[in-house]
Amino acid sequence: MPEQPIDFGAGQASGLEELAGAAPVFWNLMSSPDGTVRMRPLLTTWGDFETGVVTSSAVIGIFPWRQYVVFVTADRKIWAWLGPSNVVALSDATSATQLDGTGRPIFTYDATRVVIAGGGAPQKWEGAGLSARLGGTPPNMTHLGYSSTRFIGNQNDNSGIIQWSDVGVTGHETWLTTAVIPDDADPGDMEAEAAPDPVVALSVSANEVYAFGTETLQVLYPDPSTAFSVASTVALGCGAAYSVINTDSQYAWLDDRKRFVQSSGRDFTVLSSPAMARSLDRLETVSDCWGCRIRIASYDLLLWTFPTAGRTLYYDRDQQKWGEWKSRANGTWAPWVGQSYAYWAEKDLHLVGLSDGTIALLSLDTTTELGETPVGVSQTGFDNAGTLVRKLCQRLQVQMKRGETLQGAATVPVVEIAYRDDLGSFRPALQLSLGAGDYQPTVEKWGLGMYKQRQWRLTYSGTAEFMLAKAIATLEMAES
Repeated sequence: MPEQPIDFGAGQASGLEELAGAAPVFWNLMSSPDGTVRMRPLLTTWGDFETGVVTSSAVIGIFPWRQYVVFVTADRKIWAWLGPSNVVALSDATSATQLDGTGRPIFTYDATRVVIAGGGAPQKWEGAGLSARLGGTPPNMTHLGYSSTRFIGNQNDNSGIIQWSDVGVTGHETWLTTAVIPDDADPGDMEAEAAPDPVVALSVSANEVYAFGTETLQVLYPDPSTAFSVASTVALGCGAAYSVINTDSQYAWLDDRKRFVQSSGRDFTVLSSPAMARSLDRLETVSDCWGCRIRIASYDLLLWTFPTAGRTLYYDRDQQKWGEWKSRANGTWAPWVGQSYAYWAEKDLHLVGLSDGTIALLSLDTTTELGETPVGVSQTGFDNAGTLVRKLCQRLQVQMKRGETLQGAATVPVVEIAYRDDLGSFRPALQLSLGAGDYQPTVEKWGLGMYKQRQWRLTYSGTAEFMLAKAIATLEMAES
């Protein structure tokens, strides 16, 4: 009687065919390095945030700076969290105190100020009073970074021009152009000229500047004679300006062919093919995609949200698996509610901006999500145990953590395992309670019928800690 493991932790591969064994669904679950399947980190109220209503506009950007948390809302207002229940406005009704442009906020800083680019004139805040425009007439830019003691950003137009400030704290409000300085001086700007494509995103890593064009990626390095020079170029475009994620020595982003790729600027790897190729290709709007890196406990995740499509996909860098995050609203599925993300290393907090103008915490230690009961689903592909001859499923064994003390649950947390042998409806195999009193970690179900190939689905709903160790089907092969 061969034992056949059921891999509920295989991840999502909706770009491949489920009839060939690809797992089409992996919602709100994650596969741990030890092989167990657990719930994703959930959102919980940040107790130190302002208790009253400060703003009702969505928090679209967060940046921990010194002992503060600076954040931007969708109405272009800028705010600062100064301490528990102490949020102050850095903008008033005048446009000069608000973030210029229509893009998502991109933050950088020096010893004196935090600076924000959002598609228009950059904005600064120096730790007191209202925010103001950065001096020195810098260009309108979507992205801004800090390299070689300068601010550097990309012009928000089709020119492909990258422009930088003078050096040092005082020089950061002096922006030069070739039209106003001698030929032998710092040029102040340059064109990313590998192709005539506009630069739509820019980031700095290890003092190298990455300029993401619609058709090419160009890497610049500090040069004592010209300020910056070209180090390398890759023929790889950017299809979503805010999808770019720094992965330490490389970057990951959505390219111009609807692929998630990773590159150091010298070569590249495609992360999304073949597993997620079909899913991405079917998305009609991808330009609004934004991404972030979430390193929490033993997980290293690249998370991308498509607001128009209402989907949030993640890639587990260590497990090299895909999954999807969804929220629940009034007991039904809804797009993940996160609007922005930042990690505050000093306090080890994972901050997530919400649509109601508040900031929540992302945590593995909570079992509810902002008042909703979480649900996780893993649906395997069709499995035939290596042969299409008929086989009898004599026994299903499931091992998981049970006997949990419930946290304010109105109903007992339940795991349901169902199956189907064709493309019709799923049939329930067993239901397991995880509540207190149910302590047996291994549960068996006998006599689950004959089949040639079978697809399994696991659904968890509740407020207990969910941890699936393994699931095994014991099979007896027929003669034909």
